[in-house]
Amino acid sequence: MFAEFKSKILKGSILLCILSIVIGLGLAGWNAMDAFYSVTGYKDFTQLKPEEIKSQLVKVDLTENFGCFMEQRSKNTKTNAVKTTHLYYIIWTGDDNAEDWRYMAIKVPARYEKQMDAMTTNTYNEIRSDAIPFTGKIKKLDDKEYRYFKDFLKELGMTDADISAMTLPYYIDYGSQGAMTVLYLGLFGVGMVLLIYGIFRLAKSAGGSSLKKLRQDIAAAGYTETAVEADYRDARSYDKKGILKVGRLMTYHILGSDARAIPNNKIMWAYQTTITHRTNGVKTGTTYNVMIFDELTPKGHTFAVANESISKEMLTQIATTLPWVVVGYSDELKKLYNKDRSQFLQLRYNTCEHTAVEPSENQPAPDTDNQG
Repeated sequence: MFAEFKSKILKGSILLCILSIVIGLGLAGWNAMDAFYSVTGYKDFTQLKPEEIKSQLVKVDLTENFGCFMEQRSKNTKTNAVKTTHLYYIIWTGDDNAEDWRYMAIKVPARYEKQMDAMTTNTYNEIRSDAIPFTGKIKKLDDKEYRYFKDFLKELGMTDADISAMTLPYYIDYGSQGAMTVLYLGLFGVGMVLLIYGIFRLAKSAGGSSLKKLRQDIAAAGYTETAVEADYRDARSYDKKGILKVGRLMTYHILGSDARAIPNNKIMWAYQTTITHRTNGVKTGTTYNVMIFDELTPKGHTFAVANESISKEMLTQIATTLPWVVVGYSDELKKLYNKDRSQFLQLRYNTCEHTAVEPSENQPAPDTDNQG
């Protein structure tokens, strides 16, 4: 039994664990340096040499630019109105004392248009503008952006050879320092959580800790593991994966990455719920659940089953072998269970011995009408 549960838990968890580890590694690895610079400080863009410019977070007090070469626009699908959201300007690397520099770009929100255009005019008139502080991440120009970038420089008189020698295919993508810090730390944190969760769950599933709570359930119920293993072998399964079984002593199931068992002599009530799913008024499917309420978990367990037939079979087994359990639903039973538990227990739980019987020894199964 224990080996079977361990195998089922590992089989059911391995795909989720691998996805969690892969996604976690991707998020954490991709955002690690950005998260690091968010905390330790942005690089001063003017102090970076051309060969040092790469994907990183930078800050710059911009005083010069050589004009806008591209606009980014968005369209309102409801009104078809088009507006400019961002502008791309030519800038250069280094500071006034840089021995080696290149032309590249910066992408800024459209609200900076007047300031940036005034700066462009000042640049060509050799007038130094008041600095505009920007923070952002250096990114590579895509094919379209680079094509506009080259065309603009050619209009300024540069040749292909000049462009190859005097430019870098990068731009600073403006972003608020506070917002970017939250974003990158958040993405890195989510990645680490997924990575740790995936490793922990995989280790738990592959090891023996996934069976720890099952052993505790058995011990708390006062049964020996030998007796429970025999009960499990004879238990009836109610799902294809074999992770929901009802025996004479206990009801066995898997919860997350833990194997669990409910002592049948503690079960008070069981019934079916049926949930009809609709999209835009059209029925898209039905979900069937078996609800089991026991003294240890009075708020109940929800067990999903494939169809109504399986639900009925499971409830019939409970009704015919566990005579102390109330089987079936009504609003009156719900009210009694919630408002007067002691009176509810007098219906069956407190009126007979809690020893499983053979169906032939018991009265016909009670009505198993479900909650719709």
